Amino acid sequence: MATKRCELVYRDGKPAAVILDIAEYEELLERVEDTDDLKALRRMRTRPLRFRSLSDVLHECPQYESDSVVARDARPASALVRRPPRSRR
Repeated sequence: MATKRCELVYRDGKPAAVILDIAEYEELLERVEDTDDLKALRRMRTRPLRFRSLSDVLHECPQYESDSVVARDARPASALVRRPPRSRR
């Protein structure tokens, strides 16, 4: 993206604000978000991984406490995958 010229707003002879093109401003916001995400990822990678079973996680959520939900979600992953029909040659 080509950098467009920004306008500086001065108060008492000192820069107080910047006027940017909206596209440039949105790009800056995205870069800040990306930087924050990378920092969070680095912090996460320093901690050891901890795995829990699906039923343990579901029991922590009040809306999923019934055994029927756990049993329904306990299907093998292959049962949840839809395969496209085979083409005839």
